Amino acid sequence: MAKGYILVEGQGEVEAVGNLVTRLWRRTEHGLPWDRPRRCVNIHMRHGIERSVERIRARPDVGALLVLRDSDDDCPREKAPEIATWLRELGLGFPAAVVLFHPEYEVIFLPCVARMAGQRIVDGSGKPRLGLLPGTVCHGDWEARRGVKEWLSHQFPRGRTYKPTQDQLPMTRMVDLDVVRAAGVPCFGTLERALGFLADSIEGGTCGVYPAPVGDGPADPVQRG
Repeated sequence: MAKGYILVEGQGEVEAVGNLVTRLWRRTEHGLPWDRPRRCVNIHMRHGIERSVERIRARPDVGALLVLRDSDDDCPREKAPEIATWLRELGLGFPAAVVLFHPEYEVIFLPCVARMAGQRIVDGSGKPRLGLLPGTVCHGDWEARRGVKEWLSHQFPRGRTYKPTQDQLPMTRMVDLDVVRAAGVPCFGTLERALGFLADSIEGGTCGVYPAPVGDGPADPVQRG
């Protein structure tokens, strides 16, 4: 049976992105299962992505590919189409999509921090850890905030810092997808459209890559720099 494959950057994102994508994918009502995300060495470089993609392509059950990484200092509006072009030139034979979290994965937590505030964070072993301080809120242009991980650390009790390998998955589980959508976090909207593109491509038997090249078709108004 065919399944979807996901490439991510960090160790914490392996489980966190798996949770996020699985929850969003259910809303497409498509039955394709997703394999556990895999880390891509040198995901910021063409040769790194191509090497990881070729390893996945060698498998007999690939139905779709999703590449997810932080934008960091790159402009998603420019970089995502560039990476998509790299994939397009490989002639994959299955649909693929590229999404950059801008500026980093944790931006999707920001609209939900008020709901998370004062709650314990339970890790994968079931052990509770201190969470965000009661009364924590975040306002403003979500993607304009730099250093989201550092900002989160400042919202924890004294002596407690945000650790992606321990906190990304439990905090992702605490994210209310409807709240993030209503907040208009641009890269979250892009991720939803990318998954919709993959679902439609699988149904239609096409092998395109999302997003389209710059200047080719309508621009994505959400994946911005």
